[in-house]
Amino acid sequence: MHKNGTLPIKQIGGALFIAAMLILSFFNRNTEGEAVEGTTAVVISESAAAPTVPATAVIATAVIATAIPTPPAPLWADADGEFDYYVLALSWQPAFCETESRKPECASQTDADFDATHFVLHGLWPNRANDSSHSFAYCEQSDEIIAQDHGDWCAMPDLSLSETIMDDLHLYMPGSASCLQNHEWYKHGVCAGMSDDAYFTLTNALAASFSQTAFNQWIADNIGQELSRRDVLNAFADEFGSDTYLSLRCTDIDSVSTLSEIRLVLKRELGDVSDYSTLFPTESVRPNGTCPTRFMIDGVD
Repeated sequence: MHKNGTLPIKQIGGALFIAAMLILSFFNRNTEGEAVEGTTAVVISESAAAPTVPATAVIATAVIATAIPTPPAPLWADADGEFDYYVLALSWQPAFCETESRKPECASQTDADFDATHFVLHGLWPNRANDSSHSFAYCEQSDEIIAQDHGDWCAMPDLSLSETIMDDLHLYMPGSASCLQNHEWYKHGVCAGMSDDAYFTLTNALAASFSQTAFNQWIADNIGQELSRRDVLNAFADEFGSDTYLSLRCTDIDSVSTLSEIRLVLKRELGDVSDYSTLFPTESVRPNGTCPTRFMIDGVD
């Protein structure tokens, strides 16, 4: 027994198995030649070709089957915001920090950090069809909140995030050092129709899942190299089946076009997010890109 008074899963499974065997024993004693009250007697001719299946076996199977728990729905499954799809913006932090070196997340960046070789969270934006400017924002927010969002993000009202979520944000959203999570919640997250904790649980899960993709590794393997836009799009399509839902965004650094962000269109109804090939909508929606035909992949100096 655990310290909190609950039984380990193995003991629970064992207890259920024993209960099933007791039921089998009881019914075996009571079904020889007669039906037990509450059951249906099935008579099969001795000449029938099909083998008989004892009712007790069906009962035992049902008892054992009920012991298998149904996985709980993710926190974000009940999102009820009025939007059509998400846009997931993932930053390539080395390029971002080239132009934002004074931000605390950039001042402390090293080549050993997670964000030196992995795409990290900019934001997850509920979006409406034909709204390429992402004007769907600040849902039911006061003028005061909107004004604060154009100032010091760290002065905005605190979010009710768990310690675990905040720890994950420090890894997957380095901008949380500048309170980026406040900006993203009050501008975009409030339109998703879920709690702030559920929203950032989803964003963290999406970032964690993408960090494990072959596409992320391929970009990291090409740090310091110039790539063609077509090669990058093909690498994405090779893994996920299409490049229709990807846009590439670049920034000029010392007159050199450099990949700074990718944006992915994701379907509105998200469940398990471990496989990105299942997360794209059925309709073709490509967000606007800004990269030229060739660009650099930046690394941490």
